[in-house]
Amino acid sequence: MFFALVAQAMLILALALPVWFWRDGADALALAFGGAIAVANSALLVWRWRLGRRDFHCDGGRHLKSFHRSSLERFFVVGVLSAVGLGLLRLAPLPMLSGLIVGLLAWGFALALRKTE
Repeated sequence: MFFALVAQAMLILALALPVWFWRDGADALALAFGGAIAVANSALLVWRWRLGRRDFHCDGGRHLKSFHRSSLERFFVVGVLSAVGLGLLRLAPLPMLSGLIVGLLAWGFALALRKTE
């Protein structure tokens, strides 16, 4: 899971660099911020996964409660960071959302790539 997190972050940085030269620094910053939101979402998943490996149990209700809490945490973090980027920092919406989408897709592809090895 850590490989996918690093691959996701590296892809976002590799994508923000050409955007800096192609468009401008503001769009590259917005794209990188959207990617950072995706990395934060994935980091919460990795953190929960690591906690789950240490705290092993066979209680279905407890698993469901943990799953629900994790999804709410990630939803809250993505929502708050998106609001900060769009509201406080006044980043361009399209590059920021593009960075978020590309970051989430990179996470999925990196996990799929890692599972095939």
